[in-house]
Amino acid sequence: MTVDEVMTEVEKDRAFYRRSGGGMTVGGGEPLSQYRFAAELLEAARDAYLHTALETCGHAPWSHLEAVLRHVDLLQFDLKSVNAGKHKELTGQSNELILDNLKRLLTIKAPQDVIIRVPVVPGCTDSGENLRETARFVAGLGFSQAELIPYHRLGISKYAQYGMVYPLPDCKPSPQEHLDELRKIVKESGLTEMAGSI
Repeated sequence: MTVDEVMTEVEKDRAFYRRSGGGMTVGGGEPLSQYRFAAELLEAARDAYLHTALETCGHAPWSHLEAVLRHVDLLQFDLKSVNAGKHKELTGQSNELILDNLKRLLTIKAPQDVIIRVPVVPGCTDSGENLRETARFVAGLGFSQAELIPYHRLGISKYAQYGMVYPLPDCKPSPQEHLDELRKIVKESGLTEMAGSI
């Protein structure tokens, strides 16, 4: 689709945005893999006086992220782990580029315009140690908000639809008590844990 075609669809819900205070969020996959299109689309939304948001894991050259951020009101930045070994184990990728981008964010975005989102996947990212290390790192950079994203199993049917093997067949969502403990860790680190995330 072209930017104009997407904006035609987005404009159909303008009345809803006005009532809810919402706008357009560009997510993925990873929208920075198509950063030029994402930047043009977000610029068009802003020109149409719509609130804009971007969801990213930040794994892209800084110049790509910077080009998109000029048109973003709210950034939701996913961060699995600040521990280099753990991140490599979980994703197969280094987190060096991600952390470098995170460190540079506050040169162009105010802390209140960035929400660091931590996926809480049992056996992967849900340890108190991982959350404590991640939250302290994020708070130390000057960010103020975090959102815990609990694991769910809604993707299983999609994997089956595409004939793919679901990588976590035995993984179950964390109990509420454990999520509450992780939420305390985030708050003790000096971050505001966003309401409604758990």
